[in-house]
Amino acid sequence: MSDLEVLALDSVEAAKEAQSKESSNGRGEANFLSTVGDRYLLGDGRSDHDRLRVISEIHDDRTRELLRRAGLASGHHFVEFGCGLGYVTRWAASEGAHTIGIDLNEDTLTVASELAHEAGLKNAQFRCANVYQPDLEPESVDISYSRWLMVHLNRPVDAMRAIHAALKPGGVMVCEEADASALYVEPASVAYTELLDICLEGGRQRGVDYSGGRRAHLWAKEAGFELVHVDAYHPHYITGKHKGFWNWTLRAAAIGMVKEGSLTAARLDELVAGMTEADASPDTLVAHSRMHQLIAKKPDMKS
Repeated sequence: MSDLEVLALDSVEAAKEAQSKESSNGRGEANFLSTVGDRYLLGDGRSDHDRLRVISEIHDDRTRELLRRAGLASGHHFVEFGCGLGYVTRWAASEGAHTIGIDLNEDTLTVASELAHEAGLKNAQFRCANVYQPDLEPESVDISYSRWLMVHLNRPVDAMRAIHAALKPGGVMVCEEADASALYVEPASVAYTELLDICLEGGRQRGVDYSGGRRAHLWAKEAGFELVHVDAYHPHYITGKHKGFWNWTLRAAAIGMVKEGSLTAARLDELVAGMTEADASPDTLVAHSRMHQLIAKKPDMKS
């Protein structure tokens, strides 16, 4: 069994325990979802720290290329929204930028700060704040970055407007947002398809758009940005340690539904078994979500 499978199965067991406790004490959705973002379904704690690390392994090389294309340079004021463990924030600091990582999860920020300290990055700071009210000086930021943030928000355009206000004239917003509806398995996996549909519908019920990556450029234009660059890439795996990443992510989202009572732990177990069977087959292709990349500029009023 892979490390991904061990960590994810631990999370399923935790979800069963949480569902049992909530059934007995009468607590429901508000208890689980009131404190993290716009009704954010993915978890926290050790398992999600490991998931964030794998996201970094899969995507950071392309992220760095995108930020270099956007013009990131030493001396720039750089802010990452939804920074998680701060992988991108620390890399930007290592390039000489003055960086701030912003997130709502204080435990994650503590780890991010410790990692920056261990790396000797005195120019990397982390703070707990909301993207809608980031507590940044107006027109103080050269480059902002976010990954998989806007698709979790009820008001992505408002979030981009807040970023717009923080950017200097001529500053750029860099986003990488997923289109989870592009995930597929070949030969088809009934379990993958069902759990993906459950999670996409769960997002719609919460007023968020997990396929929103394809619309990120439209959100940016509505927020007042000029489009500079759009692109997309689509990771595919037939083997390898990252093949089962979306198995892990889908069940992490579904665990939130188990905790709130909209999905049973028993049904989740059945779907997990089906997805894991697909991941284990050397003949089965797993295509991850398509990642949409965006560079958008705040108009320079001097030009």
